[in-house]
Amino acid sequence: METGNKSIIQTVKKMRPNKRHSSFITLLIVAVGLPALIGILAVQAKANAYQLETVISNLQPASTSTWTPTFTQTNPAPPSATSTSLPVIDLTAPPIASSLTLYAFIQAPTGTVARPYVILTAFASIPRSGSVFISGLADSQEFICTATPCVIYLQPGSTRFVFRAYSDTGETGDEVIASVRVSQVENGYLVTIESVSQFTVFTDSCSLTWGVDNEENVTWDDFVQFPYQINTRKTLHYLATQLLLTGIVDASDCPAGGLSIGLDWPTGCGLERATSKMIEWQNQYDDYIWLVSRDDGIPPKILKTLLEVESQFWPGNQRFYLDEYGLGQVNQLGMDVLLRRDPALYQKFCATVLSDCTRPYLSLEPAQQAMIRGAVVSSMDAVCPTCPNGLDLNEAKESVLLIGKLLEANCQQVEAILSQAIIPDPDVDAATATAAVATLAAGGNTGNTTYEDLWRFTLSSYHNGSSCLQDAVQAVKRARLPITWENVSQELTCRGGADYVDGFMSNLFSFDLYLYEPSDADILITQATIVPTRTPAPTPTVFISSAQVRVQVFMDRNANNLPEEGEWIDAMTVQLTTSTNDQITQRTQNGIAIFDMSGFTPGIGITVSLPGLYRSESFELPEQGEVTVTFMFEQPPLPTVLP
Repeated sequence: METGNKSIIQTVKKMRPNKRHSSFITLLIVAVGLPALIGILAVQAKANAYQLETVISNLQPASTSTWTPTFTQTNPAPPSATSTSLPVIDLTAPPIASSLTLYAFIQAPTGTVARPYVILTAFASIPRSGSVFISGLADSQEFICTATPCVIYLQPGSTRFVFRAYSDTGETGDEVIASVRVSQVENGYLVTIESVSQFTVFTDSCSLTWGVDNEENVTWDDFVQFPYQINTRKTLHYLATQLLLTGIVDASDCPAGGLSIGLDWPTGCGLERATSKMIEWQNQYDDYIWLVSRDDGIPPKILKTLLEVESQFWPGNQRFYLDEYGLGQVNQLGMDVLLRRDPALYQKFCATVLSDCTRPYLSLEPAQQAMIRGAVVSSMDAVCPTCPNGLDLNEAKESVLLIGKLLEANCQQVEAILSQAIIPDPDVDAATATAAVATLAAGGNTGNTTYEDLWRFTLSSYHNGSSCLQDAVQAVKRARLPITWENVSQELTCRGGADYVDGFMSNLFSFDLYLYEPSDADILITQATIVPTRTPAPTPTVFISSAQVRVQVFMDRNANNLPEEGEWIDAMTVQLTTSTNDQITQRTQNGIAIFDMSGFTPGIGITVSLPGLYRSESFELPEQGEVTVTFMFEQPPLPTVLP
């Protein structure tokens, strides 16, 4: 199955001409208060002390930290008589109500492989939700992946997979059905996913905000159907250095522990030791990048490139002197943009620091706004002295969702800046001023602003703040020049602003060159540890009922206890309730209502009632046949003597 193919990914975009429409919208630029340090100073002090202690300890020759190869699952030895049993899956239990959503995917290797296989992956929408595993059938063979990703080896021919994800807290993901074909060729085998029961329609939220579509058919804004389609294999020296410094990768057999004299760069030996973990590390956030693309409409390659440029995927990257934190190097000025545009986020964090959250964010006192910004920024700080390696990776993964929302808020900020009318310089002559006013009243000369220009403006706003971008756009508008990146970048006064955006886009343009596919060699090297023991787990046989329930309601006018013509009661409401909390309601026709119970489990409790009339009958649902429930109403007695 081809990946990253834009022709098969149906991205819904609001199609409008590449011409912007604006009116006299005044963007209120408010000076942001001093960054709140409440709740952050303590974290900084602890983090500094812990990181220094960690670096010193891990540079000792006695370091024995281990590392796990990328895209592998580490399993214990094959189960013995005393091994821990596989997860018990109750297929008859109804799904539990939960805010947690589970996702499962199937991936085939590209190219020829010596031994055919597929990779199954799963994840939970909330990172800190416990373990997630996969269970299903490959044709008639049941399998369980006790951790993900996992590998299942195949035989030549066609295999039908039916599987889903489960959590140890009882949640169940949607069922996935896939057809996989293995063909033998001259140099090995080709594995092809012929069909899969998953398809997602994406919406480019920034494109809709701007009213400008990508008309050049570039691939850097592609949405992908599966998270693994944005896996990359890039050499990231800063990331490798941090993996060595913290002991996540053991390079004790390398001179100087695999690091340069300044401890700021990996040596050739250190980089070689760190390569596998470096690849795994840069791809561990892809599930949540994909979620952001689906839920918030941010192109996943842009978001992943942002994490690479800002932190090289190392969540402990903190620049305290700039008050920046986490994977996206977010500061309080950036959070101010998001809080102004996301009332739900404001309410979520306001409740953690203020007792009264009835007032909107913009109406709060500057000190109160700063406290809320500080709470949001602190939530994105993954440094954790008590966590393994000093990092809370679940916190880091959750922060990806906020970074996506922040990027979307900057898209909206760009739209507001470009739509703002600018008053011309009063010193120019009247004729020029009149012409300028006419142009600016229409939003300025933005007809030549392209989709790529708008993303460059968004990245500039994210990195340097909206004020710097606004000043540059105003200068270009006053000069009556097209609002393009070429013109705006020359007016940017913020230090390094244009270089940051140009470097970012260079990385983004080359994204597809670094797409990662697990190779045959990768799988063979780790086959002893990543292949789960595919022992069928005993599961109860699920029976499905084909029974029906016949309810008849009549008025026994002649007191013979039998329904006869003219005694049936029409339009009577009948309610059927199961012990699994399902409710079905019908109205009688000619005194009869029939409930088809096909698909329900035999043995569940059934209660048939007439709401408001205090009549009900209960029984257990049989596997087949018909159950008749009769409600008889007696003719009320008539008085024999007139009053």
